[in-house]
Amino acid sequence: MRIWTLLLCIGLALAGTSDTPTSWTPGTPAANTAQILTPVKEKVELPVWLAEKITGPTLVWYFNPNCGHCQASIGGVVRLAEQMEGELQVIGLANSGATPAELKWFMDTYKVNFTLMIDQPRGFSYTVGARSTPTALVFEPDPAGGVFATDAYYPWFQGAELLVKIRRGGADPFSHFEEDRYVGNTACSTCHSQEAASWNLSHHAVAYGTIYKQDKTADPECVSCHVTGMGEPGGFVMGEHGHPLADVGCEACHSAGGPHDGKTVNAAEQCESCHNKTHSIAFSVDKGLPHIDHYKVNSMSAGDQEKRRHDLANGKAERPLLAFPHGENLGPKDCKSCHAEAVQAWSKGPHASAMDLLKGKEKKDPSCVSCHATAVESGPPPATLEGFQLEASVSCASCHGPGAPHLASPDKESIEGLGEDCPVCVIEAVCTSCHDPEQDPDWDLEKALAAQKGHGQGAGPGAALPKTDAD
Repeated sequence: MRIWTLLLCIGLALAGTSDTPTSWTPGTPAANTAQILTPVKEKVELPVWLAEKITGPTLVWYFNPNCGHCQASIGGVVRLAEQMEGELQVIGLANSGATPAELKWFMDTYKVNFTLMIDQPRGFSYTVGARSTPTALVFEPDPAGGVFATDAYYPWFQGAELLVKIRRGGADPFSHFEEDRYVGNTACSTCHSQEAASWNLSHHAVAYGTIYKQDKTADPECVSCHVTGMGEPGGFVMGEHGHPLADVGCEACHSAGGPHDGKTVNAAEQCESCHNKTHSIAFSVDKGLPHIDHYKVNSMSAGDQEKRRHDLANGKAERPLLAFPHGENLGPKDCKSCHAEAVQAWSKGPHASAMDLLKGKEKKDPSCVSCHATAVESGPPPATLEGFQLEASVSCASCHGPGAPHLASPDKESIEGLGEDCPVCVIEAVCTSCHDPEQDPDWDLEKALAAQKGHGQGAGPGAALPKTDAD
């Protein structure tokens, strides 16, 4: 038997090609399409008691009734058996240590609709080299005798059932895609490997972790924008933290099943369903799209990719969508005419004296000063001290953005008010640009916001701010 040759062929297909495009041309197949759809056949010597049951295309799903991964993925196998009845037989083969009672429990608990058997010692698992569960192979009878292996999954994973259907689809590989049913990143990435690898380096890939760390996973309003297809067929299910559609995946922008279910959407038009005034700073599609690079991974070294993943996981990756628009940062004196109460509260708080916390050489180090004083203009931190308003320390513009546009057009649209913004998505992100775990390990968002209660929201007594439609 040459089962490892089969695995190598399929493994190469899933790994992608060495081509390194930087953009996509309409009508061009995804990088892995040809490999995924190319038939593979390897002769396999199965135990006689199993080989005699391979009378047509058959998926043998090797599992352990007590395995958590098996229990999590059995639902997909059950759907596969139901949807491909008459086209593909499914046999469940439990590990040789399983008992009949465990098999019955598994069948009853998960409403299994196909035959379950128990492997024999030195049987199937020994023959095909299955060292863990779940594992699956697809077999077909050889007219000359014996069987061929045509597909192998070491291990089987949630979402693999769709790959089975794609690989068996022949001239119409997407015929099993259901309109408006989510399939998950796993299905997309089998062909779109480069796009998937690039997505894995994006903030979308850690979106659910953001709210998980903030204990917001029970709030539907938060969850809906940090997962894919919540509440929709095949989409994310509230409370299932390990769900395949946790995070903002391909279908969040390209719709359920992408264009393969016969429906096409303009992905750019989906952005503002989540990236709105409450959850982003001065967001526009033009601002956001440059950061969606489907081929980013092709221009990065392995080391750069590893660092990027590390930074994302630890919250250190830059967040360009939370950057203030470019403009001149005004000082407290300019804000006082309309916001006297807020400026008065600021003057008595720690932000107004932040520069006093720096000692010696720190006062002359722009990297230190950048969190203790407001820059003259919004944008990347200045490289010299001349780029900071040193006398004002951390003033209004550090939290609310450049004031010059607001002075020219004093309405709510020309300044970042923060009061109605999402604390997790915007306010905390603005604050933690300096109050990070390394520099301020004891910082707490709720305590910090409570300390700002006297700060004031909007114009204070005697303000000359005119009424606008935004008010």
